[in-house]
Amino acid sequence: MLQQTVNGIALGATYSLLGLGVTLIWGVLRVLNFAYSQFIVWGAFGTLIAIENHVPTVFAVLIGMAVAGVVAVFVDMTVMQFMRRRGTSEFALVVATIGVYYILSSVAQDRSKSQIETFPIGGFPHGSVDIGSTSLPSLQLLSLVISVAVMIVLGYWLNRTRLGRATRTVAYSAPTAELLGVNSRAIFALAVFVSGCLAALAGIFNAADSSTLSYSDGDQLLVVAFAVIVLGGMGSVKGAVIGGLALGLVQVYTTLYVSGVFSNAITYLLIVGVLIVRPNGLFGVREEARV
Repeated sequence: MLQQTVNGIALGATYSLLGLGVTLIWGVLRVLNFAYSQFIVWGAFGTLIAIENHVPTVFAVLIGMAVAGVVAVFVDMTVMQFMRRRGTSEFALVVATIGVYYILSSVAQDRSKSQIETFPIGGFPHGSVDIGSTSLPSLQLLSLVISVAVMIVLGYWLNRTRLGRATRTVAYSAPTAELLGVNSRAIFALAVFVSGCLAALAGIFNAADSSTLSYSDGDQLLVVAFAVIVLGGMGSVKGAVIGGLALGLVQVYTTLYVSGVFSNAITYLLIVGVLIVRPNGLFGVREEARV
């Protein structure tokens, strides 16, 4: 029971990273970015290429995160900012992110020749740690520790630092932030970069856990990320964290006590049930506007 609980929390922590990345983009840019799934993939491929070129694993992970962050910023600066300046509707922005997704996916598919790559895990912890009569996988424990540390740092950054407060101001109102002297374009770029880094980290843990990597791995993880923020509440950092943990635990317990076949089905039925009771998610806030 303890082992499965830790497994569920470790899985949920990775889901929380995904949810936090999407929450940052939504909170600042107010758009659901479907290209996010490819940030996951490109970050993992960046790490894979670095490891294959004999870069130490720790630095390879940082390189992968940087790759995803730079790709995310490049997409925002070349596509999203151009469309925002022209006053494009949110729906058009979402459609644009779908187009970017297919471009990035096609490039990754071509470079990998549509093959499932073997992800080298020699530099990652292997084996298990014994706690009493329970044996816990070292990789999942590392994933849990790093994910929790990242979430704590992100929370501190958003709530305790000048840049974090500026980010929250821009999320509330970009024009107001500009009047206060905040460079909203720089904040957009920073939020998108951090979001890309979080996407990469989740993708790397997923690849290390399965020892494989494919250009399409991000698709299922994107669905999970959207499920997390819908469950926790759109734009809520606390909701992304708790929603991810809840999702991971429910999936693991369902697989253990019911069946792995129904794991996803029961998970999303739970989300539907939560939304019936709380349409804005567990920690979402109803937004009101006077017309």
